[in-house]
Formats: sequence, C-alpha cells, structure tokens
Amino acid sequence: MFTTQGLFASTECPERETCRRNPCLFSHKPPAKLKSPPPSIATPFPAGAGRTAPAALPEASTSTGASTPNPAKRHVNESSTGSSPPRKLLKAVEGDGRAAGKTKAVPTAKSKAPATAGPPVLQASAAASKVPLTDRQQMLGRIYTQFTTLYAQILPRKPTLASEHALAQELEIYNKTNSKTYRNGTINVLLSIKKRTPPTTLSHPSVGTEGEVNARAAAAKEYPAVQLTPEDLQTALLTPEQLLTWGYVTATPEEWGPGGEEPSLTGKEAKCERCDRMFTVRPDPDTNECQYHWGRIWGRKLEGKRKKIYTCCQLEHPHEGCTRGCHVFYETDPATLHKRHSFSSTEGPPEEGVQPLPIVAIDCEMIYTTAGMSVARVSVVNATGEAVFDELIRLSPGVDVLDYNTRFSGVSSLDIAKMDLTEARSALRSIIGPDTIVIGHAGENDLKTLRMIHQKIVDTTQLFPHPDGFPRRRALRELASEHLNRTIQAGASSSGESSMGAVGHSSVEDARATLDLVRWWICERKKRLSTS
Repeated sequence: MFTTQGLFASTECPERETCRRNPCLFSHKPPAKLKSPPPSIATPFPAGAGRTAPAALPEASTSTGASTPNPAKRHVNESSTGSSPPRKLLKAVEGDGRAAGKTKAVPTAKSKAPATAGPPVLQASAAASKVPLTDRQQMLGRIYTQFTTLYAQILPRKPTLASEHALAQELEIYNKTNSKTYRNGTINVLLSIKKRTPPTTLSHPSVGTEGEVNARAAAAKEYPAVQLTPEDLQTALLTPEQLLTWGYVTATPEEWGPGGEEPSLTGKEAKCERCDRMFTVRPDPDTNECQYHWGRIWGRKLEGKRKKIYTCCQLEHPHEGCTRGCHVFYETDPATLHKRHSFSSTEGPPEEGVQPLPIVAIDCEMIYTTAGMSVARVSVVNATGEAVFDELIRLSPGVDVLDYNTRFSGVSSLDIAKMDLTEARSALRSIIGPDTIVIGHAGENDLKTLRMIHQKIVDTTQLFPHPDGFPRRRALRELASEHLNRTIQAGASSSGESSMGAVGHSSVEDARATLDLVRWWICERKKRLSTS
C-alpha cells in the first residue's frame, strides 16, 4: 500500500457513520472542528435530506431534521440515482462561471463552434499516412498562408481558392515524396510559389498548384510547333448560319447601293458610346466634354454582397465617370457601315502570279473618328506565326480623328501610314483569297472595320465559348493566359512586337495568340479522339 498524502483530511467523509473504510481518507471529526471550505464550493446536504435551492432562495425543509449542512460534496442533479457512478469534484470557480485566472468558456450542448478563417484541415487516416498527420497539417498551414498572400487580389472573387489549392498542393507533394523528403519537398514548393507573379484574374498563369502551372507552361511550348493544315480546321469552320448568328456580313444587298456615299458624320448628331448623351460630331472635339468610365463593369462579391464594380477605378456602379475625354460614337449596323465605306468580297480569282495563303490569323486596331470606329492598323500572320502584313492605315478623305483610343489601340499617330483602307484591301487580296481560312477572335469586328466579306472563318470566341453562352464572349487576354500561359495586352508587348504607341495592344501579338489558341484546340481535340 502507498502512504496517503492527507489531501482529504479536512473534508468530512460523505458516508459519515456508515463508512466502512479503515483507515478512511476523509475526516470523521465533528463539523465544528473542521476547516471552513472555500466559499465558492457548493454545499451538499446529509444523506436522505431534502435539497435546497441556491442561497438567494428560501431553504426547503429536511426530512431528517438535520440542521447542519455538510460542506463536502457539490450539489447532485435530482435525476441521479444511487446506482450512478460518483462525479469528479470540480475546481473552485468564481461567480461568473470561469475558473480563477482562466478565460475559457464552458461550451453547452447547443453551442456551435464559430466559423473561423484559417488553413483547411486534412481529412486523412493517420494509420495509412506515410507522413505523420501533425507534420502534414503544419505544412498545409504554411502552403495555405503562401497561397493567401499570392492570391490577395483575386480572393474576393473566390474566397475558397487558397484553401482548395493548398489542399491540392499538399496532396501533390505527398504523392511525390516519402517520409524523409516530404518536408524539403514542401519547402521547395513554398519558395517556388513565393516567386510567382501575383495574379489579377482567376485565369492568370500564376493560379494553380505547381503541377498545374508547370503542365500549362510545358504544353504552351508544344503547341507553337504544331503545323496547322486546312484539313485540321474543317471542323472548326463557322457554318453559314453561324456566320450570320455571330454578326458576320456575308453579302451586300442591292438596296444598299454602291456604298461610300456618306464617309463622315460631321455636323450631324450621334449618341456618345461613353456617356450615352447626344452630341454633334465635329472634327475638333472638346477633350473635356465627356465624363465616363473606360473600364468594364464586373460583378464581384464584396463584404458578403454581390456588387457591380468598374474595373478602371474599382468604384461601385453606378458612379460618375472617373475619366474625361471627348464624345465618340460607334456604329455596328452593316448598312450604315456600307454608307461610310463600301464592303467588298474576297471572292474571285487572284491576280496573275499571286498565290494567297491557305491559313492566316488577323487582328485590327481601331480608333474613334468622325466616321465612327475606323481601322488604324492591320496585322496578318501566316500559319507559322510569321507577320506577313502589318501596316498603319490612313483615314479616308473627309474623315478626322476624334480619339486615338491609345489605351487599347496602341496607336497614337497615323503620320507614318502609307496606305488608306482601299489600298490596304487591294494589298490583302494577294494574301487572302476565297479559299483562305481566316482565323480571328471576334473576327466579325475586324472584317467589318476592313469592310471585307469572307466565308471561311474560324473564330476562337466560338471554339472557347463563354460559360453564360451566346452572346457573351471570353476575352482573348484570359484565353491566352489560361491555355497558353501567355500574358498579352499588357501595354508593352510581351513578345517584343511594337504596339506603335506607348501603351495599348499589339495586333501582331494578338493575331499570334489567336493562331496558337486554335493550335491548342486542334491538339486537344486530337487527344480526345485518340483516347475515345
């Protein structure tokens, strides 16, 4: 037997006279000689005695007549029976229900753990894991923190993205390592994530696990090497019905006349595309007359609510414009466009000794003029991505510039332009014939501004449809980032091509991106067919 420590020597035995323990751990001295218990311990009553309410309530009568309470045991629930095991004594608590010096609240059966932000929790079997779960959870927390920092600008759009990618990244590391290399493998991945460029969109090349990012980069290097043939593109060609649905001009009705009878709208009223106000078109506009937002309206979830935000200034819609400029207008009706400059078809035999290309990709940059939206630059690349035509286009007589729209067009001057639209169309006939497959992104806009009618079209907006369906379209910039791991339309051309302006797009770069997206689509289609 062990020697007793006397911890209960000052506490009266609960069984009192009926106690059969010898020796007993508790005291059998008269109550008057015992030390007073701590004032905050609940005072029970003699065996067989009636229970009393808390001190603030009147005492209930006892059945035994005993008047001296026994300060030995806490009050026991009345539903307890004699056969129930004795409960453990509780620590002395203060009046507010908290242990002295502690701030931990006692949870109730109905309380729920508050939703807290933090790293996700691994749902894995400890027995089956080759790495201790405590180590994995620790590394998962570090991965989550790194993704949270990296995704700071896009998490408002998808708050769960950091958690989802952290779990996927940890599993990716776990599957590639063992118990000895797991920690170093995680550290290497953390360093790699830290070096990534912070993404601004969900389709940015920096978004994803290391495996996903590396796979996209490797795939992007393979697709430019694929040689496209007209046979490859037959399934991607738009049908005559699709051409009409997507806004392509396929013919010029006789009632349109020869075209070109009203090249400019100078002196007449038009509706401003920027602020929706009516204004009189003039060649010398006031550059402070229009207040507008140059960015788009995006739906985002902020502060738990779905809001519409301008991408240019991050202000909530509606809000007065953040930019000032001149009034401009944009016409889309084919008959009206024909009045400004006539449409013409690519049909007909080419000139003697001229062999048009089988496949080209085209992109145009446009500016605001007194004729609406006019072409300012035309770029065409062949099936290998080589630029075969890249020219600035001089405006037609009687047409004046309203706004070069340099932020998007990249054009700030037409002083070095060598040809007008009619001359450019004539030069393009040696490149684009009736059998040439023309690739474009929203190509109906390019062909309309060129006043070109062509039947064999591949449009990447149709190959990569918007999740919301027609007429919504995905931006070329997002598609290039997602499928080619390529950044375009970022001001200075990432490929080194001149944008012919301080900022803005490069039509050569955009044409190549469109071509490579079609390569990607063809390669993916062949893979699906080979595995089906």
